[in-house]
Amino acid sequence: MDTRAPGSARETDIPRADFPQNGHPAADSPECAPLSLAQERLWLIDAAAPGAATYLVPVLLRWQGRVDPAVLGVALTAVVARHEPLRTGYRLRGDEPEQFVGPAADVPVRVVRAPGGSWADVEDEVRRLCAEPLDLATGQVLRCVAFTGLSGGDAVLLVLHHIAFDGWSMGRLCADLATAYAAGVDGRPPRLPAVGVRFAELARRDREAGSRPDTRAAVTDRAAELLAAGPGLTLAGALPAAPGRAVERAGGEVVTALPAGLWDRTTALAAEHRVTPFVLFGTAFQVLLSLWSGRDTFRYGVIAANRPGLEADDVVGFFVNTVPLRAALGGADDFAQLCAQARGEAFRTLLYQRLPYHRLTAAARAELVEVAFALQNFPVPGPEVPVRWALPEVLPNGTAKFDLMLTVEERADGWYARWEHDLARYPRPVVTALAEAYLGLLGAVTERYAVPLAELARFGPDPAWATTAAPDATPPTPATAATAGAAPVPEAALRRAAECFAVALADLVDEPPEAVAAGLTPAADFFALGGHSLLVVTMLRRIERQDGTVLSAREFLADPTVAGLARLLAAPPRAAAAPPTGSDGRQATSPAQQRFWSVDRLPWLRQAYLVPTVVDLAGPVDVERLRAAVGTVLARHPALRARFELDRRQRRVYHRTDGPAGDVTVVDAADWTDEQAREAVAEWSWAGFDLARAAPARAHLLDRGGRGVTLVVVVHHIVFDGWSRQLVLRQIAAAYRGEDLPEPVAGTGHTDPDDAAQADTRAVVQALTGAPVDVALPYDRGRGDTQETRAGRLTYDLDPTRADRLRKVAADAGCTMFMVSAALLAVALARVGGQRDFLFAFPWSQRTGARSADAVGLFIDTLVLRADTSGEPTWQELLARVRDAANLSFRHSAAPFDAVAAALHPDRDLGRPPVTPVYLSASDGELAPPDLGPDVTATVRPLDPLHLKYELELTVVDRRQDLRWELLYSAALFDPATAHAVLHAVTAAADDLIRQPTARPLEGH
Repeated sequence: MDTRAPGSARETDIPRADFPQNGHPAADSPECAPLSLAQERLWLIDAAAPGAATYLVPVLLRWQGRVDPAVLGVALTAVVARHEPLRTGYRLRGDEPEQFVGPAADVPVRVVRAPGGSWADVEDEVRRLCAEPLDLATGQVLRCVAFTGLSGGDAVLLVLHHIAFDGWSMGRLCADLATAYAAGVDGRPPRLPAVGVRFAELARRDREAGSRPDTRAAVTDRAAELLAAGPGLTLAGALPAAPGRAVERAGGEVVTALPAGLWDRTTALAAEHRVTPFVLFGTAFQVLLSLWSGRDTFRYGVIAANRPGLEADDVVGFFVNTVPLRAALGGADDFAQLCAQARGEAFRTLLYQRLPYHRLTAAARAELVEVAFALQNFPVPGPEVPVRWALPEVLPNGTAKFDLMLTVEERADGWYARWEHDLARYPRPVVTALAEAYLGLLGAVTERYAVPLAELARFGPDPAWATTAAPDATPPTPATAATAGAAPVPEAALRRAAECFAVALADLVDEPPEAVAAGLTPAADFFALGGHSLLVVTMLRRIERQDGTVLSAREFLADPTVAGLARLLAAPPRAAAAPPTGSDGRQATSPAQQRFWSVDRLPWLRQAYLVPTVVDLAGPVDVERLRAAVGTVLARHPALRARFELDRRQRRVYHRTDGPAGDVTVVDAADWTDEQAREAVAEWSWAGFDLARAAPARAHLLDRGGRGVTLVVVVHHIVFDGWSRQLVLRQIAAAYRGEDLPEPVAGTGHTDPDDAAQADTRAVVQALTGAPVDVALPYDRGRGDTQETRAGRLTYDLDPTRADRLRKVAADAGCTMFMVSAALLAVALARVGGQRDFLFAFPWSQRTGARSADAVGLFIDTLVLRADTSGEPTWQELLARVRDAANLSFRHSAAPFDAVAAALHPDRDLGRPPVTPVYLSASDGELAPPDLGPDVTATVRPLDPLHLKYELELTVVDRRQDLRWELLYSAALFDPATAHAVLHAVTAAADDLIRQPTARPLEGH
């Protein structure tokens, strides 16, 4: 195979296209528009998984003869000039995604020659191109490749992004391309008429209709109706469902030809009985699903054109919607009756096709469609259009949108049934059997329309497919795998491990390390003794410095006992590895950084991922000296100089750290009022960053003369965590005092090996599957279309006496205060709302060894904890459940949150956080202000205004003497009184636990 440049020597002789102006603003000053509701879902998927192939549409045109690439390029340019969605890009402006029309530019045509003249010569390249990413941000939504030298005629592959193109668009695209190509062959410039209505205008109308109260009410009502149809659909022969569902799923395809004459017989039968072919084919599909699922009532989806009217028929764009329908076969005796019954439900498709599918799933809080049906009947160009290719063929892109999808479509040599299937759910032999049964069923109903349904039972599953495969045995956990058959641990290693535990835990129990070590057994669990992730980091850092042994937190968490640590200490040592760097100086980001980069593309969430620190300084502060100290620290750490960019081909975000540091600005505010100063600090605290072009850190010094100095340091969370925050303040103080700073350490993220991440993801998803991916919180107002981050703050201090008693209850149960707080929060929410099973997000430190301990960077990820209060457990039983669930999350901490969220909550919407709206964390103390010297008083100022990532965020702060619970709540969803009631419910649960640790906290609730 050889590849040559687009076009040919005679390309300059091809007449240029006359581009219609449509009476709209010039393309070089494009007008922007909101996304339609259908586009919004696809844009969100692309933002979450850039470059995913799921919504690429590869269209193959088999030419009748030879194609002229130069003429084809001009013709395509004319088509793209006429249809704005084919040159439209997608970006964020303010708080909303928008689409913008780019200029009408030449469309390149890549040429690939088949050296042997056979389709097999280019098949691998075609398969690769069908899945190669397109770039929505730049407006690259179309790619063209011409395959020449093929025996029997050349071929043209058009790969389009679904956000700009749907099945109904196929007819218009082909007609316009054929007309423009014919003009070029004749030596005429292509002239295509202007479209009647711009897609952007239709998108505006769509969003306006979707925002009406009656539409929102219809979504809620319809979701309730659909849920009444029962759980999701599983057919005979299905593999055990992997917990959750991934955004991008590996897919296969089984294609069967409809027997000769079957289409004609079916359409004639449909006309005779006053139903459409869509109803007849769809009803036969319902019968098949009923036979293979053993259910008379179920949900399935249909793909609806969703065009708003005749004026849209001539527009290329994305309008289609997935419409969940309710199938109920119980009221029909024969196929004719069932068709009449299904006709009514099919008409409901027209009624409900305007309800956005992603909003329905959000309202239902459940997946609504596992199996889907489509009849692809796009209009074909009339005989007056000089088409030079056979009917277009949509090629597979290697993915699946549903567990199973049947598309009945016409191709050049007849009608076909195309079955797209998730390879992890339905193996090819099962789908082949389904396809054969469907053809047999169609033949039976066209021979005898009123055939009794009982007689169609022969098209049910073969006994070989009658049951789903049994799930594999539960795999061993890292802890059991680490200890199974392990050799005896040397006594010296056990003693050293106990010493390490004792030093790390001594402050928690307020005893000397020697006394702690004396009471430790080999089975003593670090977390049951009160340890947490940051203490793990501290302990492993100390081991590396003292012993020269480099251990990762992941290794330790596989068996977080004295014996487990001893085994690691007794193993041969290894040196610390430098972070990976590519030959071009780019470094790969961690999964958490990749997620934060994606979130930064959503302006309404951007402020929640900033980390502002405001410190008020009183006393004799040398402002210039402080400016220099802050600048030194911001320039010193590579992470604070990072720039981030997306490599769409690799579908990964990379960063470089060779850019300049962020600015340190001194503002003379001696004459400012307090209100002016407050407003300035608020503005500086929450202004976003351009992560591609600017450093992700900056600082301001507000000099108010004799009234003090305010230091504002703002860093993006993508390079910054709580540990980094304290480290930066400490180093600013050291630099101000003139002390030498330690050598900087590169540290912008943490990445686990892919195999470890995948194994941990499987374990976590399996443990969390079945828990609701939402929490019934006592909202005062409903969620909006996009999540709001404005926050309020409440605190409650548990006095030292009660705090000590609660600590004792925790110790007796082998729990940390974090685990106890999770149990208290679950009980509080169960009492308030009646829900019994909860998922809480929480932060987990991934710092391992001295390098990361001394580094500024993002070394945390978000894990998920399940708190199951069902069955009215006692406090002790509930604490044991939470402890076990937390330890499972700790052990499998390599599971990236995005992967867990994609599996558990794939159809999340923009109005709420993924997986859970509740976040829980624990802290050993409050942020310490920088020590600039004995004459300067430094105070960390509470942030005002405040932003949060979730809807409720509860933090327990162990302040040695007492305990403090801090609750952040969404001001858009909760009134202060409601948030206070939630916090009161937590503290009331704590008092109940202290008084009666053996009671059943939900008895009577």
